[in-house]
Amino acid sequence: MTRAAARLAFALLATVCAAAAADPRPRFSFAAIADVQYEDRPAAGARDYRASLPKLDGCVRALNAQKLAFTIQLGDLVDGAPAALDAILPVYNRLRAPHYHVRGNHDPRPVGRPYYEFRRPGWRFIVLDGMDVSVADEAGRRLLQDLRRAGAPNATEWNGAIGEAEQTWLRDRLRAASQAGERAAVFCHFPVLAAATTPAHLLWNHEAIVRLLEESPAMAAWFNGHDHRGGYASRNGIHYVTLPGMVESGGANSFTVVDVYRDRLELRGTGTAPSRTLPLNP
Repeated sequence: MTRAAARLAFALLATVCAAAAADPRPRFSFAAIADVQYEDRPAAGARDYRASLPKLDGCVRALNAQKLAFTIQLGDLVDGAPAALDAILPVYNRLRAPHYHVRGNHDPRPVGRPYYEFRRPGWRFIVLDGMDVSVADEAGRRLLQDLRRAGAPNATEWNGAIGEAEQTWLRDRLRAASQAGERAAVFCHFPVLAAATTPAHLLWNHEAIVRLLEESPAMAAWFNGHDHRGGYASRNGIHYVTLPGMVESGGANSFTVVDVYRDRLELRGTGTAPSRTLPLNP
C-alpha cells in the first residue's frame, strides 16, 4: 500500500469511528419477518409449514424483549388456507409494539389495508401491494401472457404487479418524503431488483418500479420477502434487501431487527437471516 492510499484508508476509518462516536445509539429500531407461511399440513421439501407456528411464537417473545418502534411481516403469513389465519394472527398480535402487514401471493385476503404509509422521526415507511394486478383479474392475465411471449423468467402465476393508480400514489408519497426532508423505505412482498433475488421471483413490472424509485432522492431501502433464500444488492444509492423465509429456516428461525442510525442501517439477523451494515447517502 502506498503512503497516499494508507492516508486515505486512515482518513476513512477515522470518519467511520467519528460517526459511530457521535451516534452511538440508534434513533429507533424495527423488526421485519418474511414468509411465515403457516399451515397445519405436512412439510413439503424445505417448507415446514407447521413449524412456523412455534417459530413465530419464539420470534414474538424475542422481539417483545427489545424496544422496537414497530414490526412488519412482509407477506405470506399463511400458505393460502383462510383457517390458518385464526391460528397465526393471535400469535403475531401478541407483539407489544405496533405491527403491520404486507400482502403476499399466498395470503387468502389482505390483512388490513393493501397499501399505505406510516412515519417515524426522519423516515417515511411505504407499504405496497404487489398483488394489485394478478391472475385474479383480466389485466393481470393479459400482462402474464405478454411476459410469457417475451420469455420473461418471472412470468409465473405466483407473481403480480403494481398498478398505475398505486404507482401514482407511490410517486406522490416519495415526493412528500423528499419535501419533508425524510428518508423513505418501502416494504413489498416482491423483489424488484434482479441482483437481489432469483429472477423468477421478480415483480412483473419490476423495471418500471425501480425507475420510479430512482427518481426520488428520499429513497433509501426496499425490503421484501417472496424468495425464501434471501438476497441483497444495492443500486444508485438504494439498498434492496430480500429477507429469507421463516418457513424454510430449518432448525433455526429467521427474522431481522433493523437499527436506524443517522448514517446507516444496521441489520441484526437471527437464524438464517444475515446481519448487514447498509450505509445511507448524506
